[in-house]
Amino acid sequence: MLGNAFSKFLAFTAIAVVLSPIAKAQTEQNFIINYDIRYDVQDSGETLVSQTTTITSLKNDVVPTTYSFKTRYLDVYDIVAQTNGKKTEVRNEMPGKNETVITVPFSTYSIGEGKQNIVTMTYKTKGIASRIGDVWNIYIQGIDTPETTTVYNIVLSVPPSMGPKIFVSPAPATEKFENGKNNYYFTKESFSSKGVTAAFGKYQSLNYQIKYQLKNNRILGSVYEVALPPDIQNIQQVRYESIDPKPRKIRLDKDGNALALFWVGPKSNLEVKLTGSAKIMGRQINPDFGGRITDLPKDLVREYTKNQRYWESNHDEIKNFAASLLDPNLNVSQNTKRVYEYISSNLTYDQTAASQNLVTRKGAVAALTQRGAFTCMEFTDLFVATSRAMGIPAREINGYAFTNDNVGKPISISLKGGDTLHSWAEYYDPFYGWVQIDPTWGTTSGTDYFTKLDTNHFAFVIKGKSSEYPYPAGAYSFSDDEKLVDIDFSGTSNSDEEFNPVLTVTKSININPLKLAQGYNRYIIDNTSGYFIYDLQGKTLAPGQKTGIYLKNGQTNVSIKDFRNKSYSVKIL
Repeated sequence: MLGNAFSKFLAFTAIAVVLSPIAKAQTEQNFIINYDIRYDVQDSGETLVSQTTTITSLKNDVVPTTYSFKTRYLDVYDIVAQTNGKKTEVRNEMPGKNETVITVPFSTYSIGEGKQNIVTMTYKTKGIASRIGDVWNIYIQGIDTPETTTVYNIVLSVPPSMGPKIFVSPAPATEKFENGKNNYYFTKESFSSKGVTAAFGKYQSLNYQIKYQLKNNRILGSVYEVALPPDIQNIQQVRYESIDPKPRKIRLDKDGNALALFWVGPKSNLEVKLTGSAKIMGRQINPDFGGRITDLPKDLVREYTKNQRYWESNHDEIKNFAASLLDPNLNVSQNTKRVYEYISSNLTYDQTAASQNLVTRKGAVAALTQRGAFTCMEFTDLFVATSRAMGIPAREINGYAFTNDNVGKPISISLKGGDTLHSWAEYYDPFYGWVQIDPTWGTTSGTDYFTKLDTNHFAFVIKGKSSEYPYPAGAYSFSDDEKLVDIDFSGTSNSDEEFNPVLTVTKSININPLKLAQGYNRYIIDNTSGYFIYDLQGKTLAPGQKTGIYLKNGQTNVSIKDFRNKSYSVKIL
């Protein structure tokens, strides 16, 4: 009886598993179980796990007879175990799909209150670390440790060959470089029930090819506008290598989207092909360091807390819900974290969405008040609407999210031709600026997508001024049978090229008498570099965008910045 109850409880270890309340209660009454686990990641991504479990009896008449743990979606091999210093045979069984149970019987055991029985085990797995493009992602599943567990120590050891740290979440208790590796130490207090997620690499790189199919059924020609992938300072740098045909004009909207204008003749179709590359940087925040609500810029509050279709921030249900979560003693990030945590704990994701031909967007009020399952659109809508009702600027991002786990990290904006996009959110903090979060994946994966977003989210459009426009890449199509978005995370991106600002200059007529009197000439600057440039006399220019500037007589250089805020002096005359 004892062994059965014990083995049920010990079915959880470094791998998450659900315990029955009875089995858990029985075990907590009989034993104290402490853990020391080391995840030693190799250059290849294979991980050697070394685990020591110390079981202390709380009663004289109970002993452990077996130790078991269950893995889900994790293949383990080369298992070696000892109980109380003696090698023990291991049973490796697969009772269900994607499920493995490892059982270690005790050949000898210490009996009596306060006596300890120790299980040491090593095994290998290729499921902890995985490479996507230029970034290594590491995920250690979390567990709910019982109150009787006083020690739960984890060491994550990562080789320098995987690149610099992008993020490690939660924050480890200690970081050290030892024995040629970067080591991250977690205790019971610092280890989260959501597990450990980490990413290593300089940045994620990708190549993309996007088709925009424009159809004009009118008897007159018309101008059509499409949204090209935007730059997001310090997060996403895009490069436009070619746009065919060239647009009539490119402009930036208030949300930072690059909108390209094309002429389509009467009763005509036009296919635009955009080829380019991108770098995506990781970012991690600490909500405790967020800025105060009273420090939010008034212009952003005015523009990004408005009521919109799907973001019903003025609806009584949303206002009351926001008021119940808002704590004036907390900062912006701490308050939005409360919204995120409610959504990730209470909304259910519709796992059938990806297979549906058409998914109807329901909006924030429906997500809050109706029962049922929802898609990433409603998760995002509820976050945006509630944050706005709190007086915190928030908006939506649509784009491509790479996933090899359609259950844990689903995407559900199904477009014609088989393209599937994802929706996530961002809010504005006076200390951090715009912060991207993913409440959907926070729910479905059980990991933290609030303090950091992985490098697999590629933004196509930012929606803040409107909840419905602009349309993301993939939404412009002639028919239902052609895939329009092709993203390659192969790690051989053309984005490795260094930022090289190229500006084409044409002298223009200066009709400003004041500038003429001050000795200024007027020029038209065309950004022909393929990259976004910043702070050109206070202006941001998308690739292919033009603007007018004034230069003093004899001035031959202008100052600009790149998306990382690095300054350059560019010779233009």
